[in-house]
Amino acid sequence: METQINNKRSVPVLIMFLILLSVVLYHSTIYLFPSFIHAWTQSDRYAIALQFLENGFDLFHPATYNLQTVDGITRVDFPLNEFIVAILMKITGTTAPVVFRLYTLTISIIGMVFLYLLTKRTTGSEIKSWLLVLFVFLSPVYVYYQAGFIPSIPAISSVFVAYYYFFLYREKHLKNHLYLCVLFFLLAALMRLPFTVFLVAVAIQQLFVSVKRKIFLKKEALMFGLAFLIIIAYYLYNTHLGRLYGNMFLDSFKPAKDLQEFKAIVLEMYDHWSFHYFTIWHYILMFILVLISVLTFYRRRSYIEEDKKYWFQLFIVSCGMIIYFLLMSSQFYAHDYYFLDSFFIPVILLLLCVIKNLPVQTQNQKSAWTAAFGIAVILFFFANKKTQAERYTSGPWDRAEITHRNFIGTEKFLDSVGIDKNAKILVIDAYTTNAPLILMNRKGYTLMGTSRENIRVALQWCKWDYIAIQDVYLVSDVIKNYPLITSMIERVTGNGKVSFYKKSTSSEPKSLKEFLGITKTNTLFTVSATFDSIAKDPHLTNANNLALSKTHRTSFARLDSATEYGANVIVLAGELQNAENVKALVNCSFLSGESMDEVQLVAAVSSNGEQLFYQNFMLREYFKRSSHWQNMQIQFVFPAFRNPRDEIKIYIWNPSREDFYYDDLEVVFYK
Repeated sequence: METQINNKRSVPVLIMFLILLSVVLYHSTIYLFPSFIHAWTQSDRYAIALQFLENGFDLFHPATYNLQTVDGITRVDFPLNEFIVAILMKITGTTAPVVFRLYTLTISIIGMVFLYLLTKRTTGSEIKSWLLVLFVFLSPVYVYYQAGFIPSIPAISSVFVAYYYFFLYREKHLKNHLYLCVLFFLLAALMRLPFTVFLVAVAIQQLFVSVKRKIFLKKEALMFGLAFLIIIAYYLYNTHLGRLYGNMFLDSFKPAKDLQEFKAIVLEMYDHWSFHYFTIWHYILMFILVLISVLTFYRRRSYIEEDKKYWFQLFIVSCGMIIYFLLMSSQFYAHDYYFLDSFFIPVILLLLCVIKNLPVQTQNQKSAWTAAFGIAVILFFFANKKTQAERYTSGPWDRAEITHRNFIGTEKFLDSVGIDKNAKILVIDAYTTNAPLILMNRKGYTLMGTSRENIRVALQWCKWDYIAIQDVYLVSDVIKNYPLITSMIERVTGNGKVSFYKKSTSSEPKSLKEFLGITKTNTLFTVSATFDSIAKDPHLTNANNLALSKTHRTSFARLDSATEYGANVIVLAGELQNAENVKALVNCSFLSGESMDEVQLVAAVSSNGEQLFYQNFMLREYFKRSSHWQNMQIQFVFPAFRNPRDEIKIYIWNPSREDFYYDDLEVVFYK
């Protein structure tokens, strides 16, 4: 009775604390569109929720905006979360991402409550229960996704609920506890198929008990059998769905090809994700707790019979997750959330086993635990805050986030220019399968890579009405790889960041400037240099520092181990006489016998020492080592300028001091 009274008091306090902590953690991110790390997967899940609003809440025909599958319908793990989110969107009257994020966060907090109840019933300690809850709640990878879109968080919460009722059933043998245990393990498995491991683990444990006691419990066999039957039935239906309509999600094992690749994957996981799984303070705390537990066991020199059920469960689950890791290892190096689907809960179960019998009886022990708790939580929080800042950081290398920002507002723009809601749009160079389509609120297709073959196949296979291409990547990544596209499509409209095209009425070949629509009328400014003589143009600086090489009575610029920066093209915004929608087409020829690994073409905008815009192109992606001159054409798209004194600078940066030549530099600013 005392435990129930304490829980009645402590659970509301825990919930309020987690809510307040969530406000601190998510006040600046809770409204964000699926972005940053794994925006691809998160936007796919968001798309499924949005499409439930469009297809009459047809739970068994989940769909996205991407017509890579028939009508966008796709095979996917049971989309219960997306379905509930769609209902909440319908009720609230908004489809904003905050609805999805708040739903996932709410489910996470519910899971934390049951983890608290499980730990308290297991350890009998308030402080241990809070410590384990906050250990989970402040784990970086968990923090990042627990107010996001992937189903791993609701699945983890379901497992916590299920384990609470499982161990309660082991103690009291009430059928209601069994029903709830199996139900929540089943929900977790349906949401994320790898979580079937937990249902298998408890079934094996109960079977072991039955065999040991030589009894057969029909109700257990019936419940577990029914749960496995449902999982198998949905898996078969899902397979049928994939064969009939197609699949946007992974549906096969992805093991490492060999031992060498497996080692590389493990090293990459360690280098890239180890301190995203947990902070350094999480690892230190785990080490200390395990060490104390080992020493305590050594002194006691005997097992506690009650503990065996927890260790046995941990053993079975760990074996299952190791098998899963081996089968899916090639996905772990690039997908941090696969850790949530595999080893995250076994780590929590291990800690539960470890802290169960650590002494908290004397006043000194209670004081030590309280101090450890306070210090750990503070360290968790600040280390986690730093990690989250890294995870929410974008830059010129993050093309998925650049794409997201470029497509913001395109729905209203397309509506304003009369492009029908039912128009099918092919997005070339999309970087995610659904994000641009969601932002346009149109169904269509997305092309992830811009190789010649990819573009050719997409143009012929996809049944598109319009093509969307980001202006910044049009020249360098699309036209460069498939020049024929300039005679196949023609520009209809654009918002200054994304241009929309339709099939060309003429198959006549066009020059690049003709295709871009560059004319004398819309050309704002031009800077050029052939380096046959030292340039006197005031908009071309650093030219006197170049090593000019003369061959056959011509000169060209050289960068080498002594030169980090090439010629700088500098123009003030006021000279362009245009505040927004300014683009710069850069033409240049290169000659290099080196790999040009770190050489970059950079565009930047600054004002009074403050950098307002920065974008770079790594030239290694556009050139091969060669003894022949190669031409480069790259386009920059600038944001609206703040004032006429804003300085626009375009330059070649050679941070690794490689040796190469360049010539015939031309920068055309146009609108």
